Amino acid sequence: MRAAAGRWRSTNVTDMPFAMLSPEARLLLLSAGGAENDAQVRALLAGPLDWETLGALAARERAEPVLWERLCAASGGPLPPEALPLERLARVSEFRMLHLEQRLRESLEALGRERLEVLLLKGAALALTVYGSFVRRPMSDLDLLLRSGGGGGGAGGDASRARAVLLDAGWSTTELEARQEFFEGHQHLPALEDSRGTGVRIELHTALFFEGHPFRLSPADMWSRASPIIAFGRRAYVPSVHDQLLHLCLHFAWSHMMATGAWRTFRDMQMLMGTGRVSWDEFVALARTSRGASCCYWTFRLARTLSGVPVPNEVMAALRPPLPAFALERLERHFAANLLPTESVCPSVAMAYTMWQAGVRPRWSGHGRVRPWDRTDDLLFDERARMSGARRLMSHVRNASGWARYAKAVLKG
Repeated sequence: MRAAAGRWRSTNVTDMPFAMLSPEARLLLLSAGGAENDAQVRALLAGPLDWETLGALAARERAEPVLWERLCAASGGPLPPEALPLERLARVSEFRMLHLEQRLRESLEALGRERLEVLLLKGAALALTVYGSFVRRPMSDLDLLLRSGGGGGGAGGDASRARAVLLDAGWSTTELEARQEFFEGHQHLPALEDSRGTGVRIELHTALFFEGHPFRLSPADMWSRASPIIAFGRRAYVPSVHDQLLHLCLHFAWSHMMATGAWRTFRDMQMLMGTGRVSWDEFVALARTSRGASCCYWTFRLARTLSGVPVPNEVMAALRPPLPAFALERLERHFAANLLPTESVCPSVAMAYTMWQAGVRPRWSGHGRVRPWDRTDDLLFDERARMSGARRLMSHVRNASGWARYAKAVLKG
């Protein structure tokens, strides 16, 4: 399985999971892919668009400057006046990213003076190595992994030292300090906020997932394969390209249950694959041994269908969970229909959990009894999930139209 092996199916507006989305969602997701999507971008720009909705979706995904630049380039002409609020959002985001870059510079300098080594995760690592710019890879916070920290969410080792250094370097505590019990066993300490009032945050990680997670991917594994870089005159580390790709998939499909961060995930995948440094044989082996095969499969499948990310067929076949094509197609529709808040059609939290388990196949994947909502009920639950059986039944009866819409979107055909 070579780096560019196999044919892949590009995005097509006649594909059911893509066609069922609103024009605004389609346009946003297409912008995460390559230039091959430009013809479809132009076609959507020529039709009716709710620019306010598009702007809200872009802001949620931190996509404003990238989306604006992509639409301007693809349109071949001026965008309508209704698009101007998106341009303003893009300019604000650019300013925030330049400030966040400066705050990372200052933080690395402060940590370096104390001889604290950090491994940059997610957006920070990608901005400095793949995108070459914070503006090109917008984000809301910085994620730093410390070399040691007790193995869990406690404030031991380098993590507590780094936290003290950052508090002296212009970062301050937030309301999250009141939730110390939640952060026991969590993958990072309570976030710190920029004291200058910009709203950007920094998270000090001591692990990659919460304590008890099912994956064979530890901080020690990531450190052992990491590469040093010079960032702003200071040495830092970034994960290997395969660890970055795997972490993307697990973070999206498991930690966030495919409910948030789709645009960033798909675009990061597109960029990592574009480096030419991905060995698919090596990655598939890593995904399997880490117990992340099914999470990678669904991340790749959605990215390929909705954003045209070129994942080889051989990779998809190697990671595919043991489900018939009919079931995979219905699950794909369900996940696609719930990626963005404007599209969400699943009328029940219990159904969302059931469909997630049907797709990820925790038992087949070797996950045991642990589930992502064990630690994130407050983020993924809603009031309906806490109702008694009778009240829940009545809620579903009153939401009969929602169930009908869901059945039409996911089960029809």
